[in-house]
Amino acid sequence: MQRAFKRGLALQRRNFPIVQEIQIIRKQHFKVQATIAAATATTASDRSTPLEIFDTGRNRNLDMTSNRLHIQELLEKITEKTNNLPPPIFTEKCCEFYKQLDKNGKLEFFDVLSKEFDVDRKNSLKQARDYLNAKSKSDATVIEKNLQYFLEPKYNIFLDRIHQLPNGLKFLADMRADLLDLMGPRGSATYNEYISLEQDIRLKLKKYVIGFLKLERITWEKSSAALLEKICSYEAVHQVKDWKDIKRRLDPDRRVYAFFENNIPNEPLAFVHVALLPSLANSVQAILEAPSPTRQDLNPKNFEYAICYSITTQQGLGGINLGNYLIKQAVDDLQKQFPMLNVFATLSPMPGYRQWLTSHVDSDPTIQAELEHVPDWKNKLNRFNSKDQQELKDPLMRLCSRYILSEKRVGNNALDPVANFHLRNGACAHQIHWQADTSDKGIRDSFGIMINYNYITDRLESNHRLYQKNGTISISEPSSTTASASAPAGEESWLSQWIARKQ
Repeated sequence: MQRAFKRGLALQRRNFPIVQEIQIIRKQHFKVQATIAAATATTASDRSTPLEIFDTGRNRNLDMTSNRLHIQELLEKITEKTNNLPPPIFTEKCCEFYKQLDKNGKLEFFDVLSKEFDVDRKNSLKQARDYLNAKSKSDATVIEKNLQYFLEPKYNIFLDRIHQLPNGLKFLADMRADLLDLMGPRGSATYNEYISLEQDIRLKLKKYVIGFLKLERITWEKSSAALLEKICSYEAVHQVKDWKDIKRRLDPDRRVYAFFENNIPNEPLAFVHVALLPSLANSVQAILEAPSPTRQDLNPKNFEYAICYSITTQQGLGGINLGNYLIKQAVDDLQKQFPMLNVFATLSPMPGYRQWLTSHVDSDPTIQAELEHVPDWKNKLNRFNSKDQQELKDPLMRLCSRYILSEKRVGNNALDPVANFHLRNGACAHQIHWQADTSDKGIRDSFGIMINYNYITDRLESNHRLYQKNGTISISEPSSTTASASAPAGEESWLSQWIARKQ
């Protein structure tokens, strides 16, 4: 009995530190709960009391001065090195608060973020001066580390802590999309004010995403209804009409590939629609409105062309090259499934063509010279529709070739954003097609003209280098002698004809 008592006493002594630790944890837990309760106890009758950190603003009078102070207080709590409460709690409340802000409130949020949590320039300058006067290598090493610390914007801590949250990547992408909308056109005062913040968010998103992406094929049978609904909702090129439409886009002669990030498995970050065809596509309506395939249609020997007819990237993830990675991985997967595929190409819109033409036609005599042989061309151009404007075909196709191949933005890249995307990826400009998109949007954007970009796998790298170096655009267009026998001579060679005219 005495021996058992001694063993029990020894066991109690060994466990005593553990019991103490548990009691400390409990005390901390109760302290946290008390802080939360006190913070959320702000009442409408006590508005003279400063807002606590967990007041998310539901009942607040959105005075911009108090709003700014509240934003700053939230961000200070998130970015400080030591917190009484776990950082995720503050970060989640900040995200909740941000979502409730209107457009002006979000602009105020970004203003605080960019001005109050930017690089510490005062200390950076001091460290730089000390670095120039450093007397030893060890002193210089210490100053270098200090300088690196002060040169990193404090808002990077905020971005990192958001990314650690569930769905944090999605929140950051949406936040960047909001910022891009608020910045306005390139070169404006607001754009210049926030471009540094926007670029830092983009770089952070690229760091978070690249290397953690997972390619998945979307199918009617295995993909969830919620995911299919997001594919329909996010589609930015050719609107999905209904469930029958999306089901057809997922048939065996079609493919939809999407990129996902491990932490948000049901959120497509970017996705691409592909049609497997026996010939090169020259009409998007022919793809979208094609009847369901027969068993004979699904013979793999019929699939010689893989045509990418739509690529969508979430707005907040633009500029990270997700589309580039997506296309190349989709091509790799298709090559494994269908070794007989000969051509990987796109059928792409030209969203800026009509706007470019109509904004330059009155001031550019070379554009007028292309159109002047058409009677009453100004009115016909302004009232253009796909049915009765055949007489404008030749001048519009020639000017379209000029728009794709010769019109440049700053940096010698193609003016058209879709052209710039594919050419930067290393694709070749292949062919342009008349009445390829007769939808209202297609007519409004580019008079219904579309273009194929050809992804020739063994030329992608060299084409990319040439384009990045000096804006050189590679062409893979067939000559008139190899064009379809059913088409008039030179019909498919508009791009080559434009090049020949310039030489």
